[in-house]
Amino acid sequence: MAKYFIIGESGSDELWLIDTQSKTAEVISEDGLLNQSIDKARRDKTSIIKGISIAVASDSRSGVDGKMTLTDPNN
Repeated sequence: MAKYFIIGESGSDELWLIDTQSKTAEVISEDGLLNQSIDKARRDKTSIIKGISIAVASDSRSGVDGKMTLTDPNN
């Protein structure tokens, strides 16, 4: 079953469609109702997280480990 995610980076108007089945990422170029809804949510500074357990942003792959610290709340 295919699973898709739409990602938009702060400070950029581009939206990316991530297809986990085909392991591809592409810029969404059409200007449709989805883009209009997302643009409005971005202007309103709305963050929508549905079906995502973790999201990490970094300038490089090697930088992700250094920026992310996980701690066990029970210790």
